[in-house]
Amino acid sequence: MPLTPSPLPNTSPTPTHALKLARQQLQDQGLVQAGLISERLNQSWQRSLQHGLAPAGRPPGAPHASAPQLARALEQQQALVAHARPVMEFLAEQTRDTNSMVILADAQGMLLQALGDAPFLDRAQRVALRPGANWHEQWRGTNAIGTTLADGAPTVVHGGEHFLARNGFLTCTAAPIFDPAGRTLGALDISGDHRSYHRHTLGLVRTAANMIEHRLFEHQHAGHLKLRIHSQPEGIATVAEGLLALDDSGRLVGANRQALVLLGLLWDALHSSAIERALQTP
Repeated sequence: MPLTPSPLPNTSPTPTHALKLARQQLQDQGLVQAGLISERLNQSWQRSLQHGLAPAGRPPGAPHASAPQLARALEQQQALVAHARPVMEFLAEQTRDTNSMVILADAQGMLLQALGDAPFLDRAQRVALRPGANWHEQWRGTNAIGTTLADGAPTVVHGGEHFLARNGFLTCTAAPIFDPAGRTLGALDISGDHRSYHRHTLGLVRTAANMIEHRLFEHQHAGHLKLRIHSQPEGIATVAEGLLALDDSGRLVGANRQALVLLGLLWDALHSSAIERALQTP
């Protein structure tokens, strides 16, 4: 099957009455009536329960990296951090004075870097929303970073949709970051006070994640022949373009998500495809 764009999450919060009833059912029965909340949210809540978390509890033994451990993680993720930082600074400027922060996490859910409004950063630290903390679903339950990493798709988690009630003051929006071979490198997130959320945040985060992937693609395939494709000539050299990297024999060795969608390819088929077959032209 060809790769298709990930379905986008609902940018509107779950209605208050439905969310209150769903949380009560979750607390009392461990199950939520079908159709009360989105299926994706329900699946994430169920995973959180399976990890042994309690909605009203604190994350038991959630890991937090020491300063040397965080330094090693930053060194190991040097390329990701280096190419993400300018994009994060751009996002932080666009969202300044909105009680929010921009966060970069690695593929295991460890927060690597965070930028944002100082008053909100102070508040976020109370729930360990800071570099070194781990926000994998296993430790924090349903949250935008952890759920994005679990599903491999953009995620918005509003207020009480967070599995842990103590995180209900947040609304978080995250998008995955993939390398040119389809491996998950991490997630980019904007988290803020749930009262100041704007539905355009999802588009902003997704575009920023694409920008990071573009920069990583150029870095990783600096020595390969690169092709840029789009259904319209004006789309070339924009964040919406498809990127392909070829080895000397004309086989595909790298691509971004836009290119795979345009060509109807899967990540798994990438290294077995010659450029002539992919483009269906000699």
